[in-house]
Amino acid sequence: MSNEFIGIDIIGEDVLAEKLKKLPPAVQDAAVDEVSSYLLNILKAYPSKNYITRTTAYGKSFFTDKQRKWFFASLNDGSINIPYRRTQGLARAWEKLGSGAYTILVNEAQGAKYVIGDKTQSRHEMLVGWRTVGQVIKVHTRRIIEKADAGAKKALRKLGLQ
Repeated sequence: MSNEFIGIDIIGEDVLAEKLKKLPPAVQDAAVDEVSSYLLNILKAYPSKNYITRTTAYGKSFFTDKQRKWFFASLNDGSINIPYRRTQGLARAWEKLGSGAYTILVNEAQGAKYVIGDKTQSRHEMLVGWRTVGQVIKVHTRRIIEKADAGAKKALRKLGLQ
């Protein structure tokens, strides 16, 4: 695993932590599995395409001469293309590690922290319309809780406790 990645520990989210710790382990596992599958789908979604210039985002197109030279050299050698074409690399990089209460959702895509990182998102990506991981969780809190409840109820039925 690279040193720079985005990770979400489902059981560690404040929204669910208090609620889940009161439940038996099997029920916790089912609830977290349900939530992690839901979140994985949500996190893979890209915002609608929106063009924002670097000048709009940062006040100037390049910060340094070195940056400008790198950009035009990369453009000339074909390393980068204009206009940018979405590769879905960020979406494909999401992985679910572990299972049950020990599930962690991770994204090791290069630059993921600049696109969706809570404290590291770039101004450009924010203006384009990308939400940080924390914003995604906040926006979908009600549905996350519904998914956790559904998973817990399913597990309770399997255990014959409901």
